[in-house]
Amino acid sequence: MKKSRRLILVLFLTAAFCTVALNHAWADYPERPLTLIVVFGPGGATDLASRALAKALEKRLGQPIIVVNKPGGGSAIGAAAIASAKPDGYTFGTTLWTTVALLPHTVDVPYSIDSFEYIMINGGYRFGIAVRSDSKFKTLKDLVDYAKQNPGKIKYSTTGAAVPGNLGMILLGKAAGAQWENVVFKSGAEAATAVLGGHVDATSANPVDVIPFIDAGRMKLLTSLSDTRWKWAPDVPSIRELGYNFHVNAYMGFGTPKGVPKAVLDKLSAAFKEASRDPEFLENLEKFYTIPEYKTGDEYRRLLIEESKMNEKLLLELGLHKSQKK
Repeated sequence: MKKSRRLILVLFLTAAFCTVALNHAWADYPERPLTLIVVFGPGGATDLASRALAKALEKRLGQPIIVVNKPGGGSAIGAAAIASAKPDGYTFGTTLWTTVALLPHTVDVPYSIDSFEYIMINGGYRFGIAVRSDSKFKTLKDLVDYAKQNPGKIKYSTTGAAVPGNLGMILLGKAAGAQWENVVFKSGAEAATAVLGGHVDATSANPVDVIPFIDAGRMKLLTSLSDTRWKWAPDVPSIRELGYNFHVNAYMGFGTPKGVPKAVLDKLSAAFKEASRDPEFLENLEKFYTIPEYKTGDEYRRLLIEESKMNEKLLLELGLHKSQKK
Protein backbone atom coordinates (compact mmCIF):
# COMPACT_ATOMS: atom_id res chain seq x y z
CA MET A 1 0.00 0.00 0.00
CA LYS A 2 2.81 2.37 0.93
CA LYS A 3 4.63 1.53 -2.32
CA SER A 4 1.50 2.31 -4.32
CA ARG A 5 1.14 5.66 -2.57
CA ARG A 6 4.79 6.43 -3.21
CA LEU A 7 4.39 5.55 -6.90
CA ILE A 8 1.31 7.77 -7.23
CA LEU A 9 3.16 10.63 -5.51
CA VAL A 10 6.18 10.21 -7.78
CA LEU A 11 3.98 10.18 -10.89
CA PHE A 12 2.07 13.24 -9.69
CA LEU A 13 5.26 15.19 -8.96
CA THR A 14 6.78 14.16 -12.28
CA ALA A 15 3.69 15.34 -14.17
CA ALA A 16 3.65 18.61 -12.24
CA PHE A 17 7.34 19.16 -12.90
CA CYS A 18 6.88 18.49 -16.64
CA THR A 19 3.97 20.93 -16.80
CA VAL A 20 5.94 23.64 -15.04
CA ALA A 21 8.98 22.98 -17.21
CA LEU A 22 6.89 23.10 -20.40
CA ASN A 23 5.20 26.34 -19.41
CA HIS A 24 8.58 27.82 -18.48
CA ALA A 25 9.97 26.78 -21.87
CA TRP A 26 7.32 28.90 -23.60
CA ALA A 27 7.25 31.73 -21.08
CA ASP A 28 9.32 34.00 -23.34
CA TYR A 29 7.40 33.17 -26.54
CA PRO A 30 7.72 34.70 -29.05
CA GLU A 31 11.47 35.27 -29.13
CA ARG A 32 11.87 35.86 -32.88
CA PRO A 33 9.85 37.09 -35.89
CA LEU A 34 6.70 35.18 -36.82
CA THR A 35 5.22 34.26 -40.21
CA LEU A 36 1.60 34.82 -41.26
CA ILE A 37 0.64 32.88 -44.39
CA VAL A 38 -2.14 34.34 -46.55
CA VAL A 39 -3.77 31.78 -48.85
CA PHE A 40 -4.54 34.32 -51.58
CA GLY A 41 -2.39 36.71 -53.58
CA PRO A 42 -1.57 40.30 -52.58
CA GLY A 43 -4.08 43.11 -52.90
CA GLY A 44 -7.34 41.32 -52.18
CA ALA A 45 -9.58 41.74 -49.13
CA THR A 46 -8.10 38.73 -47.31
CA ASP A 47 -4.53 39.90 -47.89
CA LEU A 48 -5.17 43.51 -46.90
CA ALA A 49 -7.14 42.55 -43.78
CA SER A 50 -4.42 40.07 -42.79
CA ARG A 51 -1.72 42.71 -43.13
CA ALA A 52 -3.72 45.14 -41.03
CA LEU A 53 -4.18 42.46 -38.38
CA ALA A 54 -0.46 41.60 -38.47
CA LYS A 55 0.34 45.23 -37.72
CA ALA A 56 -1.99 45.15 -34.70
CA LEU A 57 -0.54 41.80 -33.58
CA GLU A 58 3.02 43.13 -33.61
CA LYS A 59 2.03 45.57 -30.86
CA ARG A 60 0.77 42.70 -28.68
CA LEU A 61 3.45 40.09 -29.39
CA GLY A 62 6.45 42.41 -29.53
CA GLN A 63 7.94 40.77 -32.61
CA PRO A 64 7.82 41.49 -36.36
CA ILE A 65 5.28 39.49 -38.34
CA ILE A 66 6.26 38.60 -41.89
CA VAL A 67 3.26 38.22 -44.20
CA VAL A 68 3.80 35.60 -46.92
CA ASN A 69 1.32 35.12 -49.76
CA LYS A 70 0.89 31.53 -50.97
CA PRO A 71 -1.94 31.59 -53.53
CA GLY A 72 -3.05 28.78 -55.79
CA GLY A 73 -5.29 25.75 -55.86
CA GLY A 74 -8.27 27.80 -54.77
CA SER A 75 -6.39 28.52 -51.48
CA ALA A 76 -5.32 24.88 -50.95
CA ILE A 77 -1.60 25.59 -51.48
CA GLY A 78 -1.46 28.15 -48.69
CA ALA A 79 -3.56 26.01 -46.34
CA ALA A 80 -1.27 23.04 -46.96
CA ALA A 81 1.75 25.24 -46.14
CA ILE A 82 0.16 26.20 -42.81
CA ALA A 83 -0.76 22.60 -41.98
CA SER A 84 2.73 21.29 -42.77
CA ALA A 85 4.65 24.01 -40.90
CA LYS A 86 6.53 23.25 -37.70
CA PRO A 87 4.00 23.40 -34.81
CA ASP A 88 6.03 25.79 -32.69
CA GLY A 89 3.74 28.82 -32.85
CA TYR A 90 5.95 30.78 -35.21
CA THR A 91 3.85 30.05 -38.30
CA PHE A 92 0.12 30.65 -38.57
CA GLY A 93 -2.20 31.85 -41.28
CA THR A 94 -5.61 32.33 -42.82
CA THR A 95 -7.69 29.19 -42.37
CA LEU A 96 -10.76 30.41 -44.22
CA TRP A 97 -14.24 28.90 -44.11
CA THR A 98 -14.11 28.30 -47.86
CA THR A 99 -10.68 26.68 -47.64
CA VAL A 100 -11.53 24.27 -44.82
CA ALA A 101 -15.30 23.66 -44.95
CA LEU A 102 -16.05 23.83 -48.69
CA LEU A 103 -13.02 23.25 -50.92
CA PRO A 104 -12.14 19.74 -49.57
CA HIS A 105 -15.52 18.47 -50.81
CA THR A 106 -14.84 19.58 -54.39
CA VAL A 107 -11.19 18.63 -54.89
CA ASP A 108 -8.59 16.50 -53.14
CA VAL A 109 -6.51 18.57 -50.72
CA PRO A 110 -3.63 17.54 -48.42
CA TYR A 111 -5.35 18.69 -45.23
CA SER A 112 -8.59 18.43 -43.26
CA ILE A 113 -10.34 20.28 -40.45
CA ASP A 114 -8.20 18.27 -38.02
CA SER A 115 -4.95 19.55 -39.59
CA PHE A 116 -5.15 22.84 -37.69
CA GLU A 117 -5.46 24.45 -34.28
CA TYR A 118 -7.89 27.34 -34.61
CA ILE A 119 -7.20 30.79 -33.18
CA MET A 120 -10.31 32.78 -34.05
CA ILE A 121 -12.76 34.17 -36.59
CA ASN A 122 -12.21 37.87 -37.06
CA GLY A 123 -14.55 38.76 -39.91
CA GLY A 124 -17.42 37.74 -42.11
CA TYR A 125 -17.61 37.91 -45.90
CA ARG A 126 -20.80 38.83 -47.71
CA PHE A 127 -21.85 38.02 -51.27
CA GLY A 128 -24.20 39.53 -53.83
CA ILE A 129 -25.20 39.68 -57.49
CA ALA A 130 -24.28 42.83 -59.39
CA VAL A 131 -24.76 43.97 -62.99
CA ARG A 132 -23.69 46.95 -65.04
CA SER A 133 -25.70 50.07 -64.24
CA ASP A 134 -27.09 50.25 -67.78
CA SER A 135 -28.05 46.57 -67.81
CA LYS A 136 -31.53 45.63 -69.00
CA PHE A 137 -31.82 43.64 -65.78
CA LYS A 138 -33.20 46.16 -63.31
CA THR A 139 -34.14 43.61 -60.63
CA LEU A 140 -33.20 40.06 -59.71
CA LYS A 141 -36.58 38.96 -61.12
CA ASP A 142 -35.60 40.39 -64.50
CA LEU A 143 -32.40 38.36 -64.49
CA VAL A 144 -34.09 35.16 -63.33
CA ASP A 145 -36.99 35.46 -65.80
CA TYR A 146 -34.63 36.00 -68.73
CA ALA A 147 -32.50 33.02 -67.68
CA LYS A 148 -35.57 30.82 -67.44
CA GLN A 149 -36.73 31.85 -70.91
CA ASN A 150 -33.22 31.63 -72.40
CA PRO A 151 -31.44 28.66 -70.76
CA GLY A 152 -27.65 29.02 -70.73
CA LYS A 153 -27.62 32.50 -72.27
CA ILE A 154 -26.78 34.35 -69.05
CA LYS A 155 -23.10 34.34 -68.14
CA TYR A 156 -21.90 35.41 -64.70
CA SER A 157 -18.41 35.77 -63.28
CA THR A 158 -16.91 34.37 -60.08
CA THR A 159 -13.44 33.43 -58.86
CA GLY A 160 -13.99 29.66 -59.00
CA ALA A 161 -16.34 26.69 -58.97
CA ALA A 162 -15.90 25.98 -55.26
CA VAL A 163 -16.53 29.48 -53.94
CA PRO A 164 -19.57 30.80 -52.06
CA GLY A 165 -20.44 33.23 -54.87
CA ASN A 166 -20.83 30.38 -57.35
CA LEU A 167 -22.61 28.24 -54.79
CA GLY A 168 -25.14 31.04 -54.34
CA MET A 169 -25.81 31.21 -58.09
CA ILE A 170 -26.24 27.43 -58.28
CA LEU A 171 -28.71 27.49 -55.39
CA LEU A 172 -30.60 30.39 -56.96
CA GLY A 173 -30.75 28.61 -60.30
CA LYS A 174 -32.03 25.45 -58.67
CA ALA A 175 -34.66 27.31 -56.64
CA ALA A 176 -35.85 29.45 -59.56
CA GLY A 177 -35.54 26.89 -62.33
CA ALA A 178 -33.01 29.04 -64.18
CA GLN A 179 -29.89 27.95 -66.08
CA TRP A 180 -26.79 30.08 -66.45
CA GLU A 181 -23.06 29.69 -67.01
CA ASN A 182 -20.22 30.46 -64.60
CA VAL A 183 -17.16 32.16 -66.12
CA VAL A 184 -14.18 31.89 -63.76
CA PHE A 185 -11.60 34.66 -63.29
CA LYS A 186 -8.42 34.75 -61.22
CA SER A 187 -9.60 37.54 -58.94
CA GLY A 188 -12.72 39.36 -57.86
CA ALA A 189 -11.39 42.51 -59.49
CA GLU A 190 -11.12 40.75 -62.87
CA ALA A 191 -14.59 39.24 -62.41
CA ALA A 192 -16.06 42.72 -61.84
CA THR A 193 -14.13 44.19 -64.77
CA ALA A 194 -15.64 41.50 -67.00
CA VAL A 195 -19.10 42.85 -66.17
CA LEU A 196 -18.06 46.43 -66.96
CA GLY A 197 -16.56 45.28 -70.25
CA GLY A 198 -19.72 43.47 -71.25
CA HIS A 199 -18.03 40.06 -71.34
CA VAL A 200 -20.50 38.65 -68.79
CA ASP A 201 -23.99 39.71 -67.73
CA ALA A 202 -23.47 39.68 -63.96
CA THR A 203 -21.04 38.85 -61.21
CA SER A 204 -21.55 37.03 -57.92
CA ALA A 205 -19.03 38.78 -55.74
CA ASN A 206 -17.79 40.22 -52.47
CA PRO A 207 -18.59 43.86 -51.62
CA VAL A 208 -14.93 44.86 -51.95
CA ASP A 209 -15.00 43.99 -55.66
CA VAL A 210 -18.18 45.84 -56.64
CA ILE A 211 -19.03 48.57 -54.10
CA PRO A 212 -16.50 51.05 -55.55
CA PHE A 213 -18.17 50.65 -58.97
CA ILE A 214 -21.64 50.86 -57.43
CA ASP A 215 -20.67 54.08 -55.64
CA ALA A 216 -19.31 55.42 -58.91
CA GLY A 217 -22.61 54.69 -60.68
CA ARG A 218 -21.11 52.05 -62.98
CA MET A 219 -22.70 48.97 -61.42
CA LYS A 220 -25.78 48.14 -59.39
CA LEU A 221 -26.53 45.43 -56.85
CA LEU A 222 -29.56 43.22 -57.53
CA THR A 223 -29.54 41.32 -54.24
CA SER A 224 -27.45 40.35 -51.25
CA LEU A 225 -26.90 36.59 -51.38
CA SER A 226 -26.13 36.65 -47.66
CA ASP A 227 -28.55 36.45 -44.76
CA THR A 228 -28.81 40.23 -44.37
CA ARG A 229 -28.69 43.31 -46.56
CA TRP A 230 -25.29 44.82 -47.24
CA LYS A 231 -24.64 47.74 -44.94
CA TRP A 232 -23.06 49.51 -47.93
CA ALA A 233 -26.22 49.09 -50.03
CA PRO A 234 -29.01 49.14 -47.43
CA ASP A 235 -31.83 49.67 -49.95
CA VAL A 236 -31.14 46.43 -51.81
CA PRO A 237 -33.04 43.38 -50.45
CA SER A 238 -31.42 40.14 -49.33
CA ILE A 239 -32.11 36.89 -51.16
CA ARG A 240 -34.34 35.71 -48.31
CA GLU A 241 -36.38 38.90 -48.48
CA LEU A 242 -37.04 38.07 -52.13
CA GLY A 243 -38.58 34.75 -51.13
CA TYR A 244 -35.68 32.31 -51.52
CA ASN A 245 -34.92 29.88 -48.71
CA PHE A 246 -31.12 30.00 -48.74
CA HIS A 247 -28.17 32.35 -48.25
CA VAL A 248 -24.38 32.17 -48.42
CA ASN A 249 -21.88 33.60 -45.96
CA ALA A 250 -18.24 32.86 -45.32
CA TYR A 251 -15.73 33.68 -42.62
CA MET A 252 -12.16 34.85 -42.30
CA GLY A 253 -10.36 32.89 -39.61
CA PHE A 254 -6.84 32.08 -38.49
CA GLY A 255 -5.12 28.92 -37.38
CA THR A 256 -1.83 27.19 -36.71
CA PRO A 257 -0.52 23.73 -37.58
CA LYS A 258 -1.92 20.93 -35.45
CA GLY A 259 0.15 20.25 -32.33
CA VAL A 260 1.09 23.76 -31.25
CA PRO A 261 1.57 23.71 -27.43
CA LYS A 262 -1.46 24.89 -25.50
CA ALA A 263 0.51 27.62 -23.71
CA VAL A 264 1.51 29.06 -27.09
CA LEU A 265 -1.96 28.74 -28.58
CA ASP A 266 -3.46 30.47 -25.55
CA LYS A 267 -0.99 33.34 -25.88
CA LEU A 268 -1.65 33.66 -29.60
CA SER A 269 -5.41 33.54 -29.09
CA ALA A 270 -5.27 36.32 -26.48
CA ALA A 271 -3.10 38.47 -28.76
CA PHE A 272 -5.38 37.88 -31.75
CA LYS A 273 -8.46 38.75 -29.70
CA GLU A 274 -6.91 42.04 -28.59
CA ALA A 275 -5.71 42.80 -32.12
CA SER A 276 -9.18 42.16 -33.55
CA ARG A 277 -10.45 45.06 -31.40
CA ASP A 278 -7.69 47.45 -32.45
CA PRO A 279 -9.33 50.66 -33.78
CA GLU A 280 -6.94 50.90 -36.73
CA PHE A 281 -7.61 47.27 -37.68
CA LEU A 282 -11.39 47.76 -37.46
CA GLU A 283 -11.07 50.86 -39.62
CA ASN A 284 -9.21 48.80 -42.20
CA LEU A 285 -11.86 46.06 -42.13
CA GLU A 286 -14.42 48.71 -43.00
CA LYS A 287 -12.27 49.81 -45.93
CA PHE A 288 -12.22 46.23 -47.19
CA TYR A 289 -16.00 45.82 -46.76
CA THR A 290 -15.59 43.00 -44.27
CA ILE A 291 -17.94 42.61 -41.30
CA PRO A 292 -16.15 42.46 -37.90
CA GLU A 293 -17.20 39.20 -36.30
CA TYR A 294 -15.26 37.57 -33.46
CA LYS A 295 -15.47 33.90 -32.46
CA THR A 296 -12.99 31.88 -30.40
CA GLY A 297 -10.91 29.11 -31.91
CA ASP A 298 -13.12 26.45 -30.30
CA GLU A 299 -16.26 28.15 -31.63
CA TYR A 300 -14.72 28.35 -35.08
CA ARG A 301 -13.80 24.66 -35.06
CA ARG A 302 -17.37 23.66 -34.12
CA LEU A 303 -18.77 25.91 -36.85
CA LEU A 304 -16.41 24.43 -39.45
CA ILE A 305 -17.36 20.86 -38.52
CA GLU A 306 -21.08 21.64 -38.67
CA GLU A 307 -20.99 23.59 -41.91
CA SER A 308 -18.58 21.17 -43.59
CA LYS A 309 -21.20 18.45 -43.11
CA MET A 310 -23.88 20.76 -44.51
CA ASN A 311 -21.71 21.63 -47.52
CA GLU A 312 -20.98 17.99 -48.25
CA LYS A 313 -24.68 17.14 -48.22
CA LEU A 314 -25.53 20.12 -50.42
CA LEU A 315 -22.79 19.41 -52.97
CA LEU A 316 -23.88 15.78 -53.21
CA GLU A 317 -27.46 16.92 -53.84
CA LEU A 318 -26.25 19.31 -56.55
CA GLY A 319 -23.99 16.71 -58.16
CA LEU A 320 -20.91 18.84 -57.48
CA HIS A 321 -19.13 16.68 -54.90
CA LYS A 322 -15.66 15.47 -55.89
CA SER A 323 -16.84 11.85 -55.64
CA GLN A 324 -19.30 12.50 -58.46
CA LYS A 325 -16.76 13.84 -60.93
CA LYS A 326 -15.87 11.60 -63.85
